[in-house]
Amino acid sequence: MSDVLAMTTTGVIRGRNDVPPHFRPPAPPRHFVGRDAELAGIRAGGVTVLSGAGGVGKTALALKWLRERGSGDQLYFDLATHDLDALLRAFRLNHVSEDDRAAVFRSLVSRRQFTLLLDNADSADQVTPLLPAQGTVLITSRTRLNLPQACEIDVAPLTDDGRLRQLLDLSYVELPERQARLYRLCAWQSGAFDVPVAAAIAGEPECDVEDALDDLVEKSLLTEVGDYAFRFHELVRAHARTKS
Repeated sequence: MSDVLAMTTTGVIRGRNDVPPHFRPPAPPRHFVGRDAELAGIRAGGVTVLSGAGGVGKTALALKWLRERGSGDQLYFDLATHDLDALLRAFRLNHVSEDDRAAVFRSLVSRRQFTLLLDNADSADQVTPLLPAQGTVLITSRTRLNLPQACEIDVAPLTDDGRLRQLLDLSYVELPERQARLYRLCAWQSGAFDVPVAAAIAGEPECDVEDALDDLVEKSLLTEVGDYAFRFHELVRAHARTKS
């Protein structure tokens, strides 16, 4: 196993500063306020888990920390959409058996001394095989993972300290028209709602509305509370209603 990363069927692995584009951390949101305590709690060295509801801003927080306080090469792996074999092949580690992929991944991260972001983890069992023996690892999850070696930070919805409205205004003006319209209309729906309800409110096809809702979740303007169910934080709901 120790020789797997030195030579593959296609040649020597890539050098530094050439992380494949799909596996580089995205840029953090342009408009980011608060979270000073959470940023300070993330450890350089060791494992930090950021847990909280969908849309609360876990990934944004992790990306903000990586941009401002992280060091060295950084590797981003979205556990919800990325495939481990595809990642290894992107580093020219071809034909790795399924049983060996986690070990090869750990070796890659350790040898390259990556700062690692594992996004959208479902469980401790999912991430434990991927954790290198040392280095800095950030994990986001909707549930507490209770990893014995990790620092766990609960990411709660933002409270309005005077800056939240400014953040919401900045985020709103950058929304495409479909997302902005959906943001305004769905804010009048009390409680949680699903894709068919949102589509009926907007008078648009469900497939288009689903993509727009996912975009609002990514921008932390909407919270996902179940399988294709969504709700507004009360402060965000109040903001959206002022735009109607």
